[in-house]
Amino acid sequence: MSEINFSWKDVPSGWALCFNQSCPLHEHCLRFQAGVLAPSDLTVSRCVTPRALTEERCKVFTSMEPTKMARGFTTIYQKVLKRDYTSLRKFMTNLLSGKRYYYEYKRGERLLSPEQQSDIRELFASFGYKDSVQFDSYEETLHFPWV
Repeated sequence: MSEINFSWKDVPSGWALCFNQSCPLHEHCLRFQAGVLAPSDLTVSRCVTPRALTEERCKVFTSMEPTKMARGFTTIYQKVLKRDYTSLRKFMTNLLSGKRYYYEYKRGERLLSPEQQSDIRELFASFGYKDSVQFDSYEETLHFPWV
């Protein structure tokens, strides 16, 4: 995969930026590159502290490589038995941080990270639906994790 270009409007509001030019990874770090793109009138922001860099490795390094994100899961319950639906949906709602976000993810308004996709697959597998998880579509894009 290759790195893709982005602009300041792509950076989620409140996402932690980095300004540590001494970091050996800064040229390939999404957090640093987002900091470079910050508008000149930005005076206060969440930032990565220099303590994140330990022994030439940053604890919050975020690659600029595109990530395979899933969009929507409108048909995910098609193979689910009626007896499992309510419990499975409650677990999904909790997994995706509540009803509001659940529906935004379901409709594809929010993208599902690889970690979220994996968690959903594991959840369905725990109910006996190992190979039934299908997302509506996928796209390669930058991933802005909150960790």
